[in-house]
Amino acid sequence: MKTFFSKFSHLSKRFLVGDFKQLLIFLILLFIFRPYDIGVNYITIWHLFFTGVLLAAIFNCHHTPTVKVLALVLGIPTFILNWWSLFELSEWLFIAGLASSLVFLVFSIFSLLSRVLLGKVTADILRGTICVYFMIGFAFAIVYTLMQLTHPGSFNGLAEKAALFPHGHYHAEMVYFSFITLLAIGYGDITPAGDVGQMFAVSEGLVGQFYLAILVARMVSVYARRAQAQSQPKSK
Repeated sequence: MKTFFSKFSHLSKRFLVGDFKQLLIFLILLFIFRPYDIGVNYITIWHLFFTGVLLAAIFNCHHTPTVKVLALVLGIPTFILNWWSLFELSEWLFIAGLASSLVFLVFSIFSLLSRVLLGKVTADILRGTICVYFMIGFAFAIVYTLMQLTHPGSFNGLAEKAALFPHGHYHAEMVYFSFITLLAIGYGDITPAGDVGQMFAVSEGLVGQFYLAILVARMVSVYARRAQAQSQPKSK
């Protein structure tokens, strides 16, 4: 039994230690537990996972001191506004929390891109590329939610607005729409109604395709160089 627990502890440390591991876990949980309209307790769980994303994006990515300070400056108001909007049913608080979350995600995406696309290809970097992909999807989801809240009717196929504003599931539907757009699936059950919404949807599709194309090309070039280096005879 003692051996089992020691092995389990060792595997847990290996799983949790390293760049982007915690961030990836919380992003996956955030996607699975989208903020459906099924009660305050469920929304609270989603906020906990989003808080995990904030903390991991600040402390688990080995930022430079300057980037970490900027991330903290953006992350603290994001944390406060999101939790405040959960306990006070105010539309402007909810919108402010979404806007602050968008700024933080965009900052995090650009701060990580230089590492995941230019750094040496390792397991940590591969996890980072997946994290950036998830964060792009969540960032566009927030853009779509803000559009729908500030200009109702921006999207077709959405459920009607719930009575308790922060617990409606516009945002859950926009997360769904964002990721099927990012993946270029496009079922057509939710569609942008105006020019601005269409522009953002097309932009997200382009970002998703170019991101994957650049990532695959980079991986191929790295492994091609590695294979070429291994095939060359070593000089004596």
